[in-house]
Amino acid sequence: MNKKAESFKNYLEANEINAFVIEEVEDDKNETAIFRTVVIASGQRLPAALIIDKSIFSLIRVQIVPQVLSEENKNRLLQFVNEENFRYKPFKFYFNPAGNLLLDVCIINSNEEIDGKKISLIFNVINNYLNDSYRDLMKAIWQDES
Repeated sequence: MNKKAESFKNYLEANEINAFVIEEVEDDKNETAIFRTVVIASGQRLPAALIIDKSIFSLIRVQIVPQVLSEENKNRLLQFVNEENFRYKPFKFYFNPAGNLLLDVCIINSNEEIDGKKISLIFNVINNYLNDSYRDLMKAIWQDES
């Protein structure tokens, strides 16, 4: 496990936070560790992960909706995501190749350690946003195309 991931693991243990499952990516030159959890939004359990490797970047990723992008809704949803990205600075929405709507937050940190308090704060910001906006997001995503 890389030093930053180890420091976050120590933060979790010291603060008795057990909401994460840790996965180390095997045969990875960047020594990537994935801390998996869920974010609750309007009663929905959204898969989330903190991805930590040896670079100066770490990433929080939340899957908002799986396999939602189609040819029929592509233009509308891409416009919708672009508008959300324009409005909210801390994170970015995008669609991966499978059509999943994801929310990412990129975090810059040292190569040696990661600030567990800052990570907790960012998860709180994501949680607050999703609890306030999830129903509106779903309404916009699932609106009738006709």
